[in-house]
Amino acid sequence: MVEEPLLEPDSGVAAPERTDRPSGALGAETFALTALFLLAVTVLSSQLVQLFTTVVLIGDQPVPVDQVSQFSVQLLIGGGLAALTAILAGLALALAGFRTRPWARWLAASVLIVSLLLVLLAVVAYVMMPAGSAPQPMPMPN
Repeated sequence: MVEEPLLEPDSGVAAPERTDRPSGALGAETFALTALFLLAVTVLSSQLVQLFTTVVLIGDQPVPVDQVSQFSVQLLIGGGLAALTAILAGLALALAGFRTRPWARWLAASVLIVSLLLVLLAVVAYVMMPAGSAPQPMPMPN
């Protein structure tokens, strides 16, 4: 909290005028809450952690091309949602002024950290994704 210097009423010195507007519909609190809800959607629907675990467990095993493309699309969508969440949380921090409530700053900072970690997770999983292989024909019995 920013404290103003104490001025005596008869000192002849005017108090500095505050130029920031109070928070409104496009304030830091709004963007912080929006980022939180978008983070919940990202975590609950994109399955980034599960996809990362799958990619790690697959290793160098051959994977059909259609399955690799499906994983890639899921990683791109999940990573995009996490990036959008990070942008909204960063915007909330950028809009924060002296009248912004402390919970909004803490919320925006924590959402920004978690969403950036999810973006990093999506990028690492995308880079580790194995190349697709053509389906192997079944061997014919003799």
